[in-house]
Amino acid sequence: MSNKLYTIAIGTALALQTQSVAQTSTASTSWLDQPLANWNKPGGAVPKAPKPEGDAPTVGRCVEQVRAPASAEDRAVVGAAWKLFGPLQIFSGTSLVTAAASVDGMCRPMQYQAFVFVGGKFAGTLSPVPMNSRTDGASQTIYLTNPGFLNVAFSRYAEQDALCCPSRTSLVGYKIERRGKQPLLVPTSVSTNPN
Repeated sequence: MSNKLYTIAIGTALALQTQSVAQTSTASTSWLDQPLANWNKPGGAVPKAPKPEGDAPTVGRCVEQVRAPASAEDRAVVGAAWKLFGPLQIFSGTSLVTAAASVDGMCRPMQYQAFVFVGGKFAGTLSPVPMNSRTDGASQTIYLTNPGFLNVAFSRYAEQDALCCPSRTSLVGYKIERRGKQPLLVPTSVSTNPN
C-alpha cells in the first residue's frame, strides 16, 4: 500500500471513530442533563418490572436483603413484579418504596426504581427509567423532607471515573401536586456539581 493510500485509510478510520464516539456521547446523554419534563402522569399505574437482566433479587446469596411487603404501597409494587429492598419511608401520608428487578454479583440492586405514594395512591417514580447501581443516573440518597417534597442525589459518572467514585452528583428536587383527587410527583429542579 502506498503512503498516500495508507494516509487516506487512517484518516477515514479516525473520522469514523470520531463520529462513533460523538454518536455514543449523544446517545448516552442522561435525563439529568436535559430540561426537566415530567414522565409521571396523574392517575398512572405502578410500572411493571422489566425482565431481569441479571440474577433475580431472590437468588440465594441475596435473598436476605429482599424486604417482605409491610403496607398497601409495598403490595402494589410487588404486584407489578418488583422485589422490595431498602426501608419503607413514610412521612405523614407520603410513602417511598424502592424495588429492583435484578441484582449484580455483589447483590447490588439493578434495574431498580423508587415509587412515591400519597394517601395510598401512586404519585410517580423518581426516574423515567430503571436505574443500575454504579452507573450514571443511579440514585444515591433519597430525602423525604416533608409530605410534599423530596430531594434525591444521583450519581454522575464521567467516562474516566472508577465505578466506586462518580465525579459529580446531580441533586433533583421533587414536589407533590394534586390533580383533582390524584397526587402527582413532579421533578422541579436539578443541579449538578463536582464531588
